[in-house]
Amino acid sequence: MAVAALRTSPSQTDPAALRRLLVERFPDAVLLPDRASPPVATGLAEFDRIFPQGGLPRGRLVAWPTQVGATAVLRAACHGLLQRGERAAWVDGQRALGGEWIDGPLVIRPRDESLALKSAEILLRSGGFSLIVLTGVEPDQSALLRLSRMVHEGQGAFIAVSPRTLTASIRLSSRFLLDRFRWSVGPFGEVAAVETVALEVAATAPGWSRSATLTLPAASHDLRHALDPDLADRRGALD
Repeated sequence: MAVAALRTSPSQTDPAALRRLLVERFPDAVLLPDRASPPVATGLAEFDRIFPQGGLPRGRLVAWPTQVGATAVLRAACHGLLQRGERAAWVDGQRALGGEWIDGPLVIRPRDESLALKSAEILLRSGGFSLIVLTGVEPDQSALLRLSRMVHEGQGAFIAVSPRTLTASIRLSSRFLLDRFRWSVGPFGEVAAVETVALEVAATAPGWSRSATLTLPAASHDLRHALDPDLADRRGALD
């Protein structure tokens, strides 16, 4: 399919003018962030190395279609940012995160998917967070385009844990490496609990592919005892 050539005047030869012209000519396109923008380093060295610039890209959607290990890795990434004094936010579309997250990133628990998407757009556009994570939502193509534009405006890092993605976005995939798990042993030699888990995470994009193995500590937590997220469970807790 032929693409019409762009007509530029001498005043439109600088990069900023060309970017504005591209936005006007191709309103559905998502421009890549400036290469001068430093990536967001999560503190997970092996994880950061699988991205083209050595960290989460600013102003660009990163999609994680498979949820294997995503919550554990992204929670560790958020804590790494918080320890350096940076801000992180997590939009929990399914209200699935427990109360133990109170000391972690800012957690938003909208009551429905439309509010979750709106919350993510506001946070992304604000530019006040180094990393924003969206889970529990399957945005359609138009919603993904809006989110991509918002993160481009705010210039933070954005990861959407969803099976839907855009063609040009960076995609993450992951799988557990069961043979590398470390288990604690009980007094009678039986396996008592998982101490650390190992998983392989790969990042792919047009012209890019890299993977790394991560080892993370395992943490147990109390599960909810009520199926309805709006009802308190038998402990009297909503989380």
